[in-house]
Amino acid sequence: MDKMKKVGLLGAAALIGAGLAALSEERIREFVKEKVDTGMISREEGKVLVEDLVSETKKQKLSLEKNIIEKLHNSVKVADKELGELTDRMDELKIQELEAELERMKEMRKGQQ
Repeated sequence: MDKMKKVGLLGAAALIGAGLAALSEERIREFVKEKVDTGMISREEGKVLVEDLVSETKKQKLSLEKNIIEKLHNSVKVADKELGELTDRMDELKIQELEAELERMKEMRKGQQ
């Protein structure tokens, strides 16, 4: 897979992760509001619960982002190394082709003399 495709896929994964974290925060607030509305917990308990759960969600989101960035960085390093190796190999092949062509030209000159 080429480098830009890898970057695109990992970027999409990061956006999906961020979207899931935002959705989770909204759901947390809805869930806690239901519990407060039904009297299962007080408003103050609900507020603390939301803060704790949202904080944990944000920590998980940051951890996910860190992991994605590390994987992206590693993928780019691997792609750069592979690209360098391919470039070197192509250069070697071009040199071999040019050397072979030079030999053919020398042989043709010898044959004409």
